[in-house]
Amino acid sequence: MNDSAMTVITTAMWLMLPVLETVGVTAAPWATDRYEMFGVTVPPAAFSDIRLAGLRRNYSLTVGGFGGILALVDFGVWLGFGPTVAFWTAVIALVLIMAFGFVWWQRCRREMISVKTERGWKATGDRRVAVIDDSLPKPLPLWWDLVYVAIIAATVIVGYAGYDSMPQRVPMHMNMAGVVDGWADKSPWLIWLAPGFELAIVTVMVLGHIAILYSGRLIDPHRPPRSVWRHAAIMRVWSVYTLLVGIAVMLGVGLTLQLGMLGMVPLGLMGTTGMFVAMLAFAGCIVVILFYGRNGSHADDVEVGETGTEDETMP
Repeated sequence: MNDSAMTVITTAMWLMLPVLETVGVTAAPWATDRYEMFGVTVPPAAFSDIRLAGLRRNYSLTVGGFGGILALVDFGVWLGFGPTVAFWTAVIALVLIMAFGFVWWQRCRREMISVKTERGWKATGDRRVAVIDDSLPKPLPLWWDLVYVAIIAATVIVGYAGYDSMPQRVPMHMNMAGVVDGWADKSPWLIWLAPGFELAIVTVMVLGHIAILYSGRLIDPHRPPRSVWRHAAIMRVWSVYTLLVGIAVMLGVGLTLQLGMLGMVPLGLMGTTGMFVAMLAFAGCIVVILFYGRNGSHADDVEVGETGTEDETMP
């Protein structure tokens, strides 16, 4: 595959990101538990209320339409002005979709609060309920992140093993048109560029893993054991997701960067694999949210005892 083909593929992936983000933002109201709508606590009966059902549909249609228009604009820019302009248009679209979704969410939240006041709905019970059960699903322990160390070590080994094949002028940057516009002279220090990038990724992923391990529990006071199990299930899923995304980024981008500087693969392959990994990560995030819901609210409904789970297994 030549650099031009990889540029087209990479740009096409960038064009898909606004679409994926739109799907995720649009689905947000449908991924909450039955006691919450637009961040406002409500009774379960609220979800059958015609006015509130319309409010959720209005949010999804409005945000979805806005994101769809931006995606079409980005596609038109690609056709009319080329991949470089389309790249920056996609970046701007990603920011605008998130910002518009936030603004519209706050608008719906204010209306939700107004409806709650009109209907006289009041929260009952305390959502902070302690339930202890050693049989609960658990997030991956932090030592799983040692796999990152192995990947960094492998990247360094590959760099030194292939140093002799490194060209005298190493391509360091390629514009969106697929033309190399940045170079560096051959040097052993270049071998450490990819591991340095991987180390930055590791820092982010490990911090994310720690945040998952120490996240607080939002518990349904009406069914504490079930809500605890749901939270435990979604935390385990997110810990696995975080680890897999970290590995994919390090292999798909970090190791590919090393091979590109050694002249073993085209430099443009890094952009292609990077965008492919980004799309997979984005799509995976949306799938987790839609399948499990916020705080695990869509996890399998099973009857549980007062102190723990019964016959529950991870999907």
